[in-house]
Amino acid sequence: MASSKFKDPQLGVYCCGHMFRRERPALLVAREDGDWQFLCGSVDHSDPLEPFHISVGVLLDVDPTLNQIADLPPEWEAERAEIGGPWVRTVGTQ
Repeated sequence: MASSKFKDPQLGVYCCGHMFRRERPALLVAREDGDWQFLCGSVDHSDPLEPFHISVGVLLDVDPTLNQIADLPPEWEAERAEIGGPWVRTVGTQ
C-alpha cells in the first residue's frame, strides 16, 4: 500500500466507475456532506452501480499524488487538468 497522508488509508470513499476500473485518473475530488468523492471529471457515466465505495488506499496505490489533497476541508472541491498537475481548490457548490 502506498504511503498515505490521509489519517486512515482504509477510509471508505466514493469513486466513479472509470476510476474503479482504472480507466481514467482522478481529476475532481469533492467533500460533500462529510463524504469523499474521487471522480474523473467527465459526464459520460452510465454504470448503474456507481458510485463505487472503496478505501482511499486503493486509489493511492494507483495515484500517490492524491495525497496532495488529503487536507481538503469538508464542503470543498479540488480539480486538476491531469495527473501531476496543480490542484485548484474551491468551496463546493451546494
